Amino acid sequence: MQLENGRYRDSVALNSHEVDSNNSAHASCYFQVMQEAAGSHAYHLGVSIPQLMQVHKTWVVTRTRMTILRHASWPGTITVETWPQEPWKLYYPRVCRAWDAQDNLLFESLSQWVIMDLATQRPVKPQQTPDLFGGTAVAQVVDPDLGRRVSFDQEAYARLLTHEPRIRYEDCDLNMHVNNVVYLQWMLDSLPFDFRDSHLVREVDISYLAQTFREDRVMVTTGLERPQSLTEREPVLFHEISRHASDGNMVTVCVARTRWRNRAQ
Repeated sequence: MQLENGRYRDSVALNSHEVDSNNSAHASCYFQVMQEAAGSHAYHLGVSIPQLMQVHKTWVVTRTRMTILRHASWPGTITVETWPQEPWKLYYPRVCRAWDAQDNLLFESLSQWVIMDLATQRPVKPQQTPDLFGGTAVAQVVDPDLGRRVSFDQEAYARLLTHEPRIRYEDCDLNMHVNNVVYLQWMLDSLPFDFRDSHLVREVDISYLAQTFREDRVMVTTGLERPQSLTEREPVLFHEISRHASDGNMVTVCVARTRWRNRAQ
């Protein structure tokens, strides 16, 4: 582990359970690597979730866009590098990149985080937490503006796939809600095996709109723009996760767009 010039860098092993039947790293594995690096960096700076909870605050990720250039194979190692950027609007943007042992870039991502006040359940303005990371000395800056978030309108799609996952005890994190990586896993689990066998994720743009807790019932809906989308070489899929509210309505908790490529490319 290295901390230098505002960056955190570390190497982690790629485990055999983190690759698929074709020995390609799962997209959710990359999200876990990204999340763990961010959490470890924050811990060493004294601003991790357990440390913020001591002052009745916590981190919440609101959106992540990840571009995947290569899926690593087992056995192998992943070198990950991450750094926070200057606050933008209400957000603390964080960049993350990773390479394999041959220095091939695996993925790059930008996440938008907020600090949440646990008492009010409202974001804390960055102006109230000046110099949170002790300064951001990184020279390379990534545009923090990810544009308008993905929308999901069931009427706009030619075909819908649905999936009702069961929330497991292990799905919940230090914030006592379902971890954000699990949302991506649910979305990918909603897709047919033959599609997953023939395609790889190349981009995920995911927005987190509300929390989900272990007692909740959830529904994953995937929208296809064309009935044959799953057979195309580079399909684009749209996803929504919603939970059953106590009044009987469905509340949207997460929306995403995933871009794919055929494994043969």
